[in-house]
Amino acid sequence: MAVATARKLAMIIWHMLSKDTDYIWARRALLARKFRSVELRAGLPTSHARRGTAFDYNIPAKRAEERSRVEKAEAAYAAATSRWRTRPESQKAVEKAAE
Repeated sequence: MAVATARKLAMIIWHMLSKDTDYIWARRALLARKFRSVELRAGLPTSHARRGTAFDYNIPAKRAEERSRVEKAEAAYAAATSRWRTRPESQKAVEKAAE
């Protein structure tokens, strides 16, 4: 299970780097809020009275829309992978293990 998860993460990273794209299922408002939080902890000045991209996370409708989009993608992925079956072991592998 750990190897399969590591492989999936490696493939996602490889595709993102080779195609120079962002992760398509990222929740942009949540990500912007996290980055802004890190910036503030690092000592960057606050910008009162200006709403940046991190403010979108405070809008419930925007936050719900992002979450809904990600949940739909996860459901589609689960539906696609639910039909996958593990391959039966080859007869040679079974005989070799019995020895």
